[in-house]
Amino acid sequence: MPLIHIQNQNILIISDTHGKHRKLTIPQNIEIIIHCGDICNDGDLDEIQDFFNWYSSLEIPHKIFVNGNHDWPFELEPDSAIDLIPDNIIWLREKSIKLKGIKITGINPYCIFHNRILGSDIDILVFHYPSFGILDNGIGDEKLRDLIFAIKPKYVVFGHNHDGFGRCKTKNVNFVNASYSNKLSKRT
Repeated sequence: MPLIHIQNQNILIISDTHGKHRKLTIPQNIEIIIHCGDICNDGDLDEIQDFFNWYSSLEIPHKIFVNGNHDWPFELEPDSAIDLIPDNIIWLREKSIKLKGIKITGINPYCIFHNRILGSDIDILVFHYPSFGILDNGIGDEKLRDLIFAIKPKYVVFGHNHDGFGRCKTKNVNFVNASYSNKLSKRT
């Protein structure tokens, strides 16, 4: 699981757990955890509730998530899905927050990118899908890539492409693909 460090804060990035979140071993001394989507596999409310029960019980002060393409209730039944989110979890959808002096911005996986203005002081941009040509195996979005290089966040964290797990730095932006699904499938 990728760890990033900003302003002396340990930030754990996870994604694409697809209902296998209970197989994760979460390290100690994490101040912020960010899940980049696909918290469930079949996209039903029971899977989402199970994830939130687990996620909210983690002894981490700040818990953030964005939904992914498998998390259908957030798009199809948003009122029911939103009602499941515990108070100690932040759904970062089309907004920014500042935690411990770190600005974190989340983008809806189904948004339209052109002419989007997010600001230029973003520390971590959270999205489910990869941008084109960067840890994406050719399935990333070109408009997202252009947006990222226009606003230049310190980090872009995402998932979706299970085979692209890893990190790289391009044009002074750190990219982290935290898709953990393939690694969880291999564990018993």
